[in-house]
Amino acid sequence: MICIDASEHSTRVVEWTAKHLRADKVTMVHVYNYQMVHPSLTDVDRARREHAIQVGKDLLNQLSHKASVAGMKVDELKLLAPDEGAAKYIILKYVQKVRPTVLVCGTRGDSGFPRFLSFWVEIYVVNL
Repeated sequence: MICIDASEHSTRVVEWTAKHLRADKVTMVHVYNYQMVHPSLTDVDRARREHAIQVGKDLLNQLSHKASVAGMKVDELKLLAPDEGAAKYIILKYVQKVRPTVLVCGTRGDSGFPRFLSFWVEIYVVNL
């Protein structure tokens, strides 16, 4: 499973995974970015949500294509809704559900201490 976002680091994650890991099944996951403006603005919110979903689908398709160019076949594209909090918790819940063999995600360009913290979160996810 490869978790991506809209950053340039996702391209590097896809390239690294294509180069270093081979899997029977590859799933690419993205949590689309959407927050409700106000409950009374249903038309505006619906349009914003549909736009966020389309942007997420486009991102998944774009990075899936880059993966295929790099020699990796992506079997499933999974777009997750941000209805239950931060993306990391939504991804964690999905990982607990599907139990992938390997989870690959980027550091969003972090270095030093933030990367160290990301490492421990990833260790936690791996040891579920």
